[in-house]
Amino acid sequence: MTARSAPLIGRIVAIGCVLGISGLALFAGLHALVVKPVWGQLLGGLPFVIAIGIAVTWAYHEFVRVVPDRICATGGLRFGAMMWLSAFPATALANITRIQRGGSLPIWVDIASFVLALAGGALVIGTVTKSRRAAGAAAVAAAVLLTAAGGPLPVLRGGGAAELWFGLFVLETAAGVILASLYKRWIVPIAPSQAAA
Repeated sequence: MTARSAPLIGRIVAIGCVLGISGLALFAGLHALVVKPVWGQLLGGLPFVIAIGIAVTWAYHEFVRVVPDRICATGGLRFGAMMWLSAFPATALANITRIQRGGSLPIWVDIASFVLALAGGALVIGTVTKSRRAAGAAAVAAAVLLTAAGGPLPVLRGGGAAELWFGLFVLETAAGVILASLYKRWIVPIAPSQAAA
């Protein structure tokens, strides 16, 4: 890390922390609406959501370096939607396997889901940007999202899981808008050439 990149990295981490904490609050509200309240368990999730926030912020940074016109609310919304979409293959595999096996999942599904999350992030963002760096950052972000969330949601099991999964789409797109706004205020002024290189 050079002295020149330290402020940029510090601000990416700061945005990631704010994004993670905001996402935790939004998720807790969503969970309370569709499943049950989890307000008392929020502090335990803090390290996970901060890891998610930092990984997603880094992926967005690499994304907008290639497509700088996405540093806006609609760009953030699209980015959030793409991150949600990147988990679709892993979610589909886990749910199909759960139906076929009557509810239980073998360990290979966890491994395959992780690999599919990596591939999903790389494919979705890599297709748009044609950038290996952006694809790699998105692959890491998608895998961190899936892992920190405890794996794919059992969407077909019922009990509000399907509503929660679709609610995550709304949450992730809203988080994308928050991310774009924070990025525009905190990164672009100090490093416009790095934010849109």
